Amino acid sequence: MSAALVATDTHVELEYTLFDHVSGEQLTDEPIRADYIQGYGQVLPVLESGLKGMAAGEKRSLVAQPDEAFGSHDSEGIFELEKDGLEGSADLTPGEEFVASGPDGDVVMRVLEVRPETLVVDTNHPLAGKVVRLEVAVLAVREATDEEIAEARAELEADACGCGEAHNHGENAEQDAEHAAAAAADSQLVELKARRS
Repeated sequence: MSAALVATDTHVELEYTLFDHVSGEQLTDEPIRADYIQGYGQVLPVLESGLKGMAAGEKRSLVAQPDEAFGSHDSEGIFELEKDGLEGSADLTPGEEFVASGPDGDVVMRVLEVRPETLVVDTNHPLAGKVVRLEVAVLAVREATDEEIAEARAELEADACGCGEAHNHGENAEQDAEHAAAAAADSQLVELKARRS
């Protein structure tokens, strides 16, 4: 019996370390472990395409342009948000991340600046716009169960933001920023939750 290779409908366990490809700076303190079903967009696009055909025990270095990793940096993803009516906003500090929940779903925001009446926030991923290198090790590969495949398919088909539009968050930073800015402008944010690593 031959070893399973990464292909659509396989369950993959992996570990990777992330680097800024330009500066060489290591961006993760420790390797990140993950498992996913291949072919359903559960991981970064560079991982899905770069791991095809690999077996457990193999390692690979992958370089990802922003559109294959954390998206392009979108200047519209930076905007001012009124603090009035946002419970917990007085306790936020620059650099802190929070999740703003509204009728259209959750939006992760990072505080850039705290002003007397407003917060300047960024909805871009902290690594948006960066070319990154991933040092990846495939730990295990097996055929996914029917249940795992059904779950992965359901996640892929689900509308994560609740906006009713067909798009994949993370791949279109501009649309994400537009949704966040529109919700903020309409004062539809109803809850803030601190997000700690």
